[in-house]
Amino acid sequence: MLIFAKDISQRDFIHSAEDQDPEIKKYMDYQRCLFPYTIIRGGLDLAYKEVDDILNYLDNGNQPPSDSNRQEYPSDIPDWYQTRFPWTASFVKIEDMHSLLVILIQAMDSFRTHERMNTYHLMVTYDSVSNIIELYNSLLKESPNKSRDIHLSQGEPVFFDDFINNYWPHLDWMILSQPDFEHAKHLGRKQNIELAIQQRMADGEEPINALKSASKAFNIDTSSLHLLGREKILQKFLKLETVSLNDTPYNALNEEVDSGTKFGFMPRVESEFLINMHHQQNPRIHEKTSPSAPSIPN
Repeated sequence: MLIFAKDISQRDFIHSAEDQDPEIKKYMDYQRCLFPYTIIRGGLDLAYKEVDDILNYLDNGNQPPSDSNRQEYPSDIPDWYQTRFPWTASFVKIEDMHSLLVILIQAMDSFRTHERMNTYHLMVTYDSVSNIIELYNSLLKESPNKSRDIHLSQGEPVFFDDFINNYWPHLDWMILSQPDFEHAKHLGRKQNIELAIQQRMADGEEPINALKSASKAFNIDTSSLHLLGREKILQKFLKLETVSLNDTPYNALNEEVDSGTKFGFMPRVESEFLINMHHQQNPRIHEKTSPSAPSIPN
């Protein structure tokens, strides 16, 4: 099973303060109506089907394979890839995305192990989840009966920005780029990293060297540095990190922390839900925008 910021196999979160505040109760009711595992798995499956269809089409001399069920193929494959998977296409070839999807889906089928993702995996999964949520929400609106085939929630639209805030540990592939959503949970880290880079650049460092200099202070992993440097993906970055069965990757979420609210100390997971509830209720970017091109040159 893939490790996220929260356990995607759990959907019955109960907040200790929800009986004291109707807004918290409403937000937690929404969280309980989601199927996080299905959102991730559905996104990866859809992405794999689409990318696999396109690669088979290319392998067949830009002709539909005889066993293909796809009705239409894009006339401009690179443009389709960039539009359909904007972040991934900015850093990874479509063939490498296919390899990453295979590895991610295999991990989703394993319920007896935990695998930790690097930045490449998180980025591919981000694009994939964005597409399945967009499809699901449109079906809920236009063809509710068809939405049941995907079943990402108990009939409620899925808020992509909130889902990413709750389940992604970081969005480091967006450093020095314009994000497509606000992702306020992760905005502070991104801004602090970019400020550190800009300060080093002001001292004469090249952007990629400035990023490397800042990486230790912000715990930016090597896969992020490799990706942002626009280098060809290495085989080691295709692989997931298997975590020992004795490890409990979500233990930190049970630590008591000061929530900074009238409710005082509570488990970290509950405090994070309060933070993300506030972000959802006070968004600064209401609609999806196109991500900017990465700013770090080769």
